[in-house]
Amino acid sequence: MPSPAAPDSPDPPRLADDMARRFERATAAAGIGYWVLQRGDASATWSPALRQLFGLGPDATAPTMAKWVDLHVHPDERDEVRRQFAAWVHSGDESLALPMRIVRSDGSLRYLSTHSLIERDAAQPLMFGVVVDLTARRSAELALRNVQERVALAARGAGLGTWELDLQTGEAFWDEQMWLLRGHAPQARAMDTQERLACLHPDDRAAVHEQLTEALARGTPFENEFRVIWPDGQLRWLASRSAEIRDAHSGARRRIGVNWDVTDKRTAEAARREREMAQRESLAKSRFLARMSHELRTPLNAVLGFSQLLLAEVEAEGEGPQALARRRQLGHIHTAGEHLLALINDVLDLSSLESGELRITLQPVALAPLLAQTVPMLDVLRQRHGVELQLGALPGVVMADATRLRQVLLNLISNAIKYNRPGGRVHVETLQQGAEVLIRVADSGCGMSAEQLRHLYEPFNRLGRVSEGAAGVEGSGIGLAIVKALMDRMGGHVQVQSTPGVGSVFELRLADAAPGPSPGLAAADAPAAMPATRAPAGAPAARRATLLYIEDNPVNALIISELIARRNDLQLHLATDGRSGVQRALELQPDLVLLDMQLPDFDGHEVLRRLRAHPKLAQVPVIALSANAMPDDIERALRAGMTDYWTKPLDFTIFMTAMERLFGKAPG
Repeated sequence: MPSPAAPDSPDPPRLADDMARRFERATAAAGIGYWVLQRGDASATWSPALRQLFGLGPDATAPTMAKWVDLHVHPDERDEVRRQFAAWVHSGDESLALPMRIVRSDGSLRYLSTHSLIERDAAQPLMFGVVVDLTARRSAELALRNVQERVALAARGAGLGTWELDLQTGEAFWDEQMWLLRGHAPQARAMDTQERLACLHPDDRAAVHEQLTEALARGTPFENEFRVIWPDGQLRWLASRSAEIRDAHSGARRRIGVNWDVTDKRTAEAARREREMAQRESLAKSRFLARMSHELRTPLNAVLGFSQLLLAEVEAEGEGPQALARRRQLGHIHTAGEHLLALINDVLDLSSLESGELRITLQPVALAPLLAQTVPMLDVLRQRHGVELQLGALPGVVMADATRLRQVLLNLISNAIKYNRPGGRVHVETLQQGAEVLIRVADSGCGMSAEQLRHLYEPFNRLGRVSEGAAGVEGSGIGLAIVKALMDRMGGHVQVQSTPGVGSVFELRLADAAPGPSPGLAAADAPAAMPATRAPAGAPAARRATLLYIEDNPVNALIISELIARRNDLQLHLATDGRSGVQRALELQPDLVLLDMQLPDFDGHEVLRRLRAHPKLAQVPVIALSANAMPDDIERALRAGMTDYWTKPLDFTIFMTAMERLFGKAPG
């Protein structure tokens, strides 16, 4: 007879019920359902959590295995689920793990993981299993995967390569772009240290390795830009940024980072630095040339000025042998000075063209009047060399800068005269050719060889003319370089055909312009020597006109004094600095102010500003008379309000002609 249970022992059936209830609550809370099926039963026993998972009510009969598959398993997976269950039952295996999708009674889709077991040794074989709902976790994983894919897509679109390094295990991850940024086909691994270093430019390896090692040791962010060499030899710049991440619970350390290509940015920065350097060099060159031009023109003003004064005195001495000898000697001095001045002007023009500082204004220019004004300027040269200058038909209106086109023509025609033979000829004509107008300058001179033509437009290259016996021909070898540069700037081009001993033909091609009155035609009709200035307002004819010359150089002042002394209707006053010049202008109220631009106390711009500030002097013509001959200097002065700008050295004939335009002809 069994002994009675101890009074404090729990009742076994009640204990089993308590355990079952607790199990039900735990599995339900975890979203886990279970089922049990004994051999011979028609259907399995389903837990409440499993019924809820499939959308069955508490009183609904659990379906049989066949009906369960037909009713709830996703259609795409039914055959596979049947096959695997049948294989499991007959295989002798105890367990089966199977993921699947099901369709609930309400039509919603769920992702499940099933784990089933058979107790085959029992008297009544028992099958049971648990079902875990993975829908929430799968949705989270899918959302995470979508985010990761979007991030990866954005990174690829931006050209970003991403990498990750586990600092505990040393395991590294690279995406495809990390390989592509180094010119390699993507691989399912990260480059090792040696491979990465091999991609780096040799000059960057030590610094990059040292900086990254230090950042890894300290856990600090890493930023750098470095060069990589692709397998095909191409050099690229990459930027790298990375930071360390620590797990708050485990303390695990990872470093994540990105790489991207910055070659274009680096190239743009290098180009910008080169442009800035070129601009600085151009500015320094311009300042140097402006200074040199001023320093050379100032003594040249004395050389040319006094040679002209002395030549005028010799002219008055008659035609005696001594006077002729002095005239010839002074003529050599004057010619040499003019040659040096022409060389200075050519160098400045070429420099301005190369730097883009020389401004070109394109407008319609009629060729016939332009050439009619240009040819007389070459009469002295033509007579000296005994060359005939012929003008053919001159139709056409071209798009050009009238002043610069005249400069081109003067250069070409003067060369055709100088390098001609005594009794030779130069023929100039224009032709209409479609949308272009051709200007042809042909000569019967010495011509050029093919080798000389190859170097035709090189500055300072006189093509061996000196060795050919043309040493007496003046020239610097810059003129044709200027011709080509000017034609390029005007949208035209120049070409030449030449035969040694026969002659040369230069052809200029410019865009045709519609004929008719235009600013360009007016510009072509204006005298080339010097633009006219307006006459002083209200200058009385019965009195001597008053001129004030503000100049600190006594030689320059003496030259102007000698010129003005030739006219008894003009009275010249001098001032040696800006302050005294303004004061003298207030006292004299002159009819004309001639103004040097570089004075001891302040420059000509400040003098002009102070003159214009006084109502009595606001309308007095002020003409700059300066050795500063750079285009920017001239434009700035005219923009500031100068009536005109004359550069030194002065041409006496042009200067006296200007005085006639301003004050009329000298009396008797």
